[in-house]
Amino acid sequence: MNAPYQFAGLQRAKEPGLSVEKCARRIHRMAYVEERLMFMQAAHIVTTPQRDLKGLLSRLQYEDGLHSDILKNRLTELRVPRGKCHGVPDERLEVVLDEAMHSHGSVELLAALVKVFKPALLDAYRCYVRQTNGLADYESVRQMRTIIAEEEQAFSLLEEAYGDVVRTNAEEELATEWAGTLARMLGDAGGIDGEVETGSGSVQPVRGGGCYRVARRPERDDTFSSVWDFLHVDEDRVPERLAQMIATRLGEITIAEALAIVLLEVEGQPWSFYVAISRHMWDEMRHSLFGEAAAEQVYGDRAALPLRDFEIEYLFEMTPLELYAMLGIGVEAALMKYPPGKRAEYEFCRDQARHPLMTTLQDFDWADEVEHVQIARRQLQEWFAGDADELSALAEQGMAFRARTRRLHPPSPMPNLPGV
Repeated sequence: MNAPYQFAGLQRAKEPGLSVEKCARRIHRMAYVEERLMFMQAAHIVTTPQRDLKGLLSRLQYEDGLHSDILKNRLTELRVPRGKCHGVPDERLEVVLDEAMHSHGSVELLAALVKVFKPALLDAYRCYVRQTNGLADYESVRQMRTIIAEEEQAFSLLEEAYGDVVRTNAEEELATEWAGTLARMLGDAGGIDGEVETGSGSVQPVRGGGCYRVARRPERDDTFSSVWDFLHVDEDRVPERLAQMIATRLGEITIAEALAIVLLEVEGQPWSFYVAISRHMWDEMRHSLFGEAAAEQVYGDRAALPLRDFEIEYLFEMTPLELYAMLGIGVEAALMKYPPGKRAEYEFCRDQARHPLMTTLQDFDWADEVEHVQIARRQLQEWFAGDADELSALAEQGMAFRARTRRLHPPSPMPNLPGV
């Protein structure tokens, strides 16, 4: 009897499995689908009104981007030229995913994810792991085990969201109809991995295709009230200053939504650019969730503090380059100065407010912002055609627009809350 750890515990060691060519063909398709799901979820964050669903989509678009990145790197190890790794593996698959981008509203978006792409993607991964030689193709299998675990959790969370959003018979009919359309198209394209043989082999767009444009006004549900802006609170008024810091974190949802413009509308950049912007988007949504978690802990109600609206009025009016230069070189780089800056915010929570949760959250917020400045400097250096002085001038121009917008309406004091 063979020891279970023979062949280092790897499966199918004595079976031929899949050839390098077949492995690469399947992985290329899965990498492309993950990439397109990243873009689709990121784009729809803006028009998704449900607060909790926005947060989930922000996380999943980043994870899907990482999955695609992992798989593309694996392709280069399977003798696929790097340039080909980033290309479209099948034009029919491209048509299907173009069509999915035009999902209308949260019902159709969730139908596309829950009823079509996520289960089909999981099936493709599981089928691959079952069929490949686990010893010969160890690196693919190792990576896919991690991807499968994340995709299983993503699918479970999306199912929960589907149950919350799709409530009426009319919504269920809409979801079923749209999922059926996309599933037929995906079958005609050969499925996720290209192994489906039941389709017609020809895929035609239903909604006309065309480039998807990110909405220039985010949609929000009624979870939070809103104000234009807050009056500045000095650090000697500790409870009020803590509340303002929590509210500021909460408002970073608008930054996450605006970064969809950069992710979706900037063309011709290296793949690493889009992975970096995807991460930046998720970080900003995480920071908004920092505020939500802190408000719920401190005040017993996640919606105890309002969102501020003024950032919507300038961020969504800017070009992608103006927006990112203003954020990365203007706002976030300025936050590295001490004092005040991110370090001072962390020290306030630790030493004056003495609030353990906000201390942890501000500590990581500070670390994230340091990384964002580095990301912005790297990406803008390749993206921006001008010199450093011209880039600084562009950032200052954006900062001036931000300041003018902020002055359009008077700020509000912090609301009356326990301890404030």
